[in-house]
Amino acid sequence: MNILNELEKIYPSLPRQERKVALQAIQEPKKIQRLSINELAKLAGTSNATITRLVKRLDCANFYDFKLRLVSDEQLEPKESESKLAMQVQRFYEEVLTQTRQRIDEKVLLEIVNKISTCRRIYIFGLGSSGYTAKELTQRLIRMGIAAFGMTESHSMYISSGIMEKDDVILALSATGNTAEVNRAAKAGQKQGATLIAITGIENSPLYQLSDLALLVKNSNFVDNARFINSQFAMTYIVDIITTLLLDEKDHRTKMDQTIELITNNKFDKPK
Repeated sequence: MNILNELEKIYPSLPRQERKVALQAIQEPKKIQRLSINELAKLAGTSNATITRLVKRLDCANFYDFKLRLVSDEQLEPKESESKLAMQVQRFYEEVLTQTRQRIDEKVLLEIVNKISTCRRIYIFGLGSSGYTAKELTQRLIRMGIAAFGMTESHSMYISSGIMEKDDVILALSATGNTAEVNRAAKAGQKQGATLIAITGIENSPLYQLSDLALLVKNSNFVDNARFINSQFAMTYIVDIITTLLLDEKDHRTKMDQTIELITNNKFDKPK
């Protein structure tokens, strides 16, 4: 039995305190291997007895046995029968990530993170598949205590542009940078004093030229595979980088942790 898989399987049914320990093990198994039971209890905000109950639930003799099982799971090798197609898709993803990373301007990235962190409000624009990424980023920022509004319909974008102010930020997501509705609404918001941040796959596109700050991603349409159509993969990568940097700030991290605990308890606590 793979102990990490088993932890994920039983996680929803665990008591709240045991879930804290399970989450640490799932997220950071290598770190757990170096900790004593006292250190893990402190890290997870629980007790030695809680950890002991969890390891017994997993049919481990003791905490030491639990750590040995984690080590063996980490050393599992992939099966030789792995699908060639799966490996091919993985290489496409790796190419997109590598080329996106090479396009990142660190100075611009940090300036964007600062703008998002200190703005009055941020409006995130995205149509079509970019709209899904816009919604995801909006939810993350809200959970950090940032006043974020996801706009995934052109009429809403244009209306919101009319009430923007100089301390507001527009973050426009567009793989091509050539979506007329997004660009028109973004330009209207700029006229009201908002800062326009663009994340796009085409340098010198209309959106790129219009923006005050921009990050370029690898356009998935240019990957050498006609079936590779995930245009949002590179954008999600950039969104992950931005939100990770935002979480380095104590206030954002505290608020995010509060919402994680609230949501986790609401999902998995048994109704009284």
